[in-house]
Amino acid sequence: MLTKCPSPTATGAQTRRNVLIVGEVGVGKSSLINLITGQQHANTSNGARGCTLQSQEYTITLGSVQLALHDTAGLHEAVGRMKMDAYLDAVHQAYTLISKLESSGGINLLLFCMKGGRISMTMQQTYNLFVEVLCNYKVPVVIVATHLEGYDCMEEWWSENEKLISEYGLNSIGHACITATPGYRNMFMDKYEQSREMIRELLLDYSNRPSWKEEKANWVKRMMLHIHHWLPARRANRLDGSGLKKKLIKRCGFSVEDAEVVARRIEQCRGTTDSESSSWFTNEKFGVASESNNYVSFKY
Repeated sequence: MLTKCPSPTATGAQTRRNVLIVGEVGVGKSSLINLITGQQHANTSNGARGCTLQSQEYTITLGSVQLALHDTAGLHEAVGRMKMDAYLDAVHQAYTLISKLESSGGINLLLFCMKGGRISMTMQQTYNLFVEVLCNYKVPVVIVATHLEGYDCMEEWWSENEKLISEYGLNSIGHACITATPGYRNMFMDKYEQSREMIRELLLDYSNRPSWKEEKANWVKRMMLHIHHWLPARRANRLDGSGLKKKLIKRCGFSVEDAEVVARRIEQCRGTTDSESSSWFTNEKFGVASESNNYVSFKY
């Protein structure tokens, strides 16, 4: 059973779990959702979707578990060369995504979708954005390798590439090697059905953990600081605190309070290194001390 939801809601005795599906544009995230649900509901030609953090939610019920699948758009524009309109779109979508996840109980699992083949810089940037920045290493990651229908045994791809994946820092607690297409005249239907069974089992097993979420103000601030680095230096430097605050309110839907805090933090961090900037959001001053919560950091 699949429904397309504009906003998440709790349902009776069902157990709801939020699963974030992330990856580069064109790796097969929407096809993966269609595979999981058994229906052609997700648009598989969404490569031109507006921005990195745009998302669409789909829900599927497996037994007593309701899985909310959040299909994200993916990186499609080079970090450091982003135009102002694209940057503001990304900020707006990040704020919307965080608000949705925070209000619905947090994140249970992150599915990192990658196409069987070479590892690209964009792939690494996408992984870091969601695993490190959005989820703060607090959410378990499972890698799903797609487009492997050409292998007699799809699992062979993992055996050949596991070491390289680890060397590039794409760490996980589990993986699945699949195809998300039945092929021309259903020539890969056996592998397709096998892939569906494998993914559903993986989802139920690995999402069965306490969900994680962060206090919204800190969550938003950390994401906004990271996204600010996507602008070229000349554009970022022209956007002072006052100008950024106005754009966050009018263009991105921020509350006045949230806009003031984010703009002030970005101004204070201007000119610092990435590691120095990150420290603003990892100390007790802003209530993010990891020792004070019950979540496990998935450092792999």
